[in-house]
Amino acid sequence: MTAHNPITQTSTQSETTHPFTLRAPTREDAALVVDVMNACQSALGDAPDMNVDELLKDWVGADLDDQAVLVFGPDGEVVGFADLMNRRYQQINVYAYPLPGPHWTAVFAQLMAWGEDWASSHKHLGEGVDKVEVHFFRRANDEAACRALEGAGYSNVRTHYVMVAELAEAPPLPIWPDGISVRSYTPGVDDDDLFLGGEESFQDMWNRPSSTKERWLLPTQAENFDPTLWFLPYDTTTGDVCGVCLCSIVAGVGEVDTLGIRRAWRRQGLGLALLHHAYGELWQRGVRQVSLSVDAESPTGAPRLYERAGFRVVKQFARYMKKI
Repeated sequence: MTAHNPITQTSTQSETTHPFTLRAPTREDAALVVDVMNACQSALGDAPDMNVDELLKDWVGADLDDQAVLVFGPDGEVVGFADLMNRRYQQINVYAYPLPGPHWTAVFAQLMAWGEDWASSHKHLGEGVDKVEVHFFRRANDEAACRALEGAGYSNVRTHYVMVAELAEAPPLPIWPDGISVRSYTPGVDDDDLFLGGEESFQDMWNRPSSTKERWLLPTQAENFDPTLWFLPYDTTTGDVCGVCLCSIVAGVGEVDTLGIRRAWRRQGLGLALLHHAYGELWQRGVRQVSLSVDAESPTGAPRLYERAGFRVVKQFARYMKKI
């Protein structure tokens, strides 16, 4: 484990009994972080599914010195990890992993405090930000974490699903709406269309701050990024991009990272056609399982679309929020 950017802190509530050492992780710590995340999954009865490739994909473009933390216990053992997603300093999504064990309660409190401190100390960088929303995502069956968040003033504001589809046989060919075709993304050529098709498709997403073209392009910096799995549907008459379907393959599993349709092209079967198109491309690469995550109360009815495409819910997450 590489020593890097040490930050030695103790939480007020644990100065005498639970001194913790905090430091930023490095990419060389990826395997250690994966072990922490998988141990947390196993403790909740889930099959561990995190791997180094997936974590490094999530870390593309991340400033780990500033936006991630490892927590070590009194004997120098790792006891927790957290990182965050910064949405224009208006909304900070914190992903916390306190390891099961005698320090769990104190470690989770430390990780909550770290996320809130980050949000408070950075919100002045946001344009017109008065109060910032801090969000935590917890497995719905993680009763201890849910109680801790509620005790700290957080409210359960949303449910999210992880859904999985099994490709037991060659998928059906897509049926495209009249006048619609699809192409794969070409880096440097389709950047503006990618941003337009993605950002406008997600303008109806619940409580989502606007994003930037630079953030949409971040995944293209990943070492194993495959532009042929990023699909852009377009109007064959006008050339207008109609939405996005951005996929990847991690450890042999297909992932629909982003699927969105612009308002003018909704309710024509385009979403299902894109999923079937993605299935076909993934099937040809030997993929037999596809996963995604989705807002259970999506205003566009996304879970119903995914069910029609063969996805089933395998996990539920509760989303907790507090304004500070």
